[in-house]
Amino acid sequence: MNFNNNISIKKLTLLIFTIMYIIFFIITSLNLYSYSEYEFNKTERLIENFNVSLSQQVVEKLNNISDVSKYPLLIPEVETLYSILSADKPYDISNYNYLKYLCDMMLIQNTSINGAYIYDLSGRGASSTRNSSNDKLKNPKSEKWFIDSLSSNDFTSIFPNINASDIFEFTSQNSKQLIALTRKIIDIKTKKVTGILLITISIDEIRNLLVKDHLPFSNQIVSIYDINGKLILTTSEESHSFIPSYDQLHNATPDPNIQYIFNNTEYIVSYNTIPSTNWIIVNSIPKSNAYHIDSLYIFSFIINITFFLILFIVLYMFFIKRIFNPLKFLIKNMESNVESNLDYKVSYNKNDEIGILVKSYNEMKSRISDLININYKSQIEQKELELRQLQNQINPHFIYNTLESIRMMAEINDDLETSTMSEYFGSIIRYSMNRKINTVLLNEEISIIENYIYLQKIRFDQLFTIENLINPEVLDCEIIKMIIQPLIENSIYHGLSECSSDGKIIIQGEHINDNLTLTISDNGIGIDSIKLKKLNDFVNDRNNDFNSTALRNINKRLKLNYGDHYGLEIHSILGEGTSMVLTLPYIVK
Repeated sequence: MNFNNNISIKKLTLLIFTIMYIIFFIITSLNLYSYSEYEFNKTERLIENFNVSLSQQVVEKLNNISDVSKYPLLIPEVETLYSILSADKPYDISNYNYLKYLCDMMLIQNTSINGAYIYDLSGRGASSTRNSSNDKLKNPKSEKWFIDSLSSNDFTSIFPNINASDIFEFTSQNSKQLIALTRKIIDIKTKKVTGILLITISIDEIRNLLVKDHLPFSNQIVSIYDINGKLILTTSEESHSFIPSYDQLHNATPDPNIQYIFNNTEYIVSYNTIPSTNWIIVNSIPKSNAYHIDSLYIFSFIINITFFLILFIVLYMFFIKRIFNPLKFLIKNMESNVESNLDYKVSYNKNDEIGILVKSYNEMKSRISDLININYKSQIEQKELELRQLQNQINPHFIYNTLESIRMMAEINDDLETSTMSEYFGSIIRYSMNRKINTVLLNEEISIIENYIYLQKIRFDQLFTIENLINPEVLDCEIIKMIIQPLIENSIYHGLSECSSDGKIIIQGEHINDNLTLTISDNGIGIDSIKLKKLNDFVNDRNNDFNSTALRNINKRLKLNYGDHYGLEIHSILGEGTSMVLTLPYIVK
């Protein structure tokens, strides 16, 4: 609180502008952060969806090959196939042609198939390939793929890393990598394996699914590993590209997004398993390509931050020129010796609020100059009044001395009533004419009121009675001197003067809500509602319909001393009486 009171408006304005800019910067930064988080989450979902989609495509490709491998087992003459494979002798020409026919039919059903082969358990077989028909088949009994297919508990097996030399003894084909699918041929009646069906596809059939044009990120590298951790294929054509090893993946945290640094480039690696094959698809994406924010959004952020910084600076400079500098000049003029530059007019040629303030200041200096001139005359007149006042000092003393002489003469003549009247009247005169004291205790005011009432009762021959109902709690409260007596006098002369007898005045005093409330009530003639409203307006200077000034002066004294919340309020009912309520602050000395 003290900081706010002591800081200059210029510094406060700069502080407010700074806080506003910081708040704007924070909000804009949070907005950018939220947008970047949204983009990063979207990128992660895109990577995950890409992996799932690619896995589905690979599975669909292999499922198509697997469906083709079922063909020889679904034809009506399958018993012929079982008998040929079960016979423990070399194939004759018709049997060989039949097996080759089956291979040709499988080759026709799917253009992705590179070769189709049927073997009996002795390793004899027939084949059909797209590249050459002159290749000589190798007896596969010693080949790993043949042995693993027979020993597997599954009907089908997939081998991702074989080539033509694993199938042919002599071949004109190159050693291009192949993916092989084998299926056991089981006699339905005997439940025994009679042979092995082998279908091969080129590794390019899978690689074609990973064409760079179809990849969502630039410089993205997709790799596929088999269940043993051996690399099946990768889209990378450069030896120095980053391809995480199988061991790196298995030693990493379960989080599907792993970060690696290779050649000072940070990579985001995401991987998942292809169903039914246990192969692992691995995505390696440079972090700078995976997580990036739209440059237009960054540009907009920088433009906004820069624009508002310039705007706040321009506004602050405008305030300095149009407000702070003129105020500083005005303050400097005010702090100088006013009496020495009263004739100097501050120059400001704009008609804004500062111009009005400067104009008012110049007018104030002119009035001060006039008042100083008037004050010189007033001081001379005051000296003359003081001389007259000294001459008139004799009047109050003369009154006091005369009343005291009357009292003494009355006592000498045994006229006690006249003596008492003289004594009470003298105390009232002395109390009212003491100009040095403006406030007294309520108890002191009541003592003088009792003297006044005594004198009024003698004058009006016991026409009325007065009842004092003031709470003793409030007798030590401070009030303005001589504010109750005029109200009692008003009740006597205006309220009870037309009553023949049984007149009554009640004085009440209470402590209510930190206020002192004094009420003077009478059972006199009362006031009608129209006249009452005019009277209250007169007391508050809203009209001049009445000649008496006592009530108005009391109201003014209360408001001048204590504020507009305090004063005099009159309540009355015609024919029943009047109440005058004084409201003062509750001040105890």
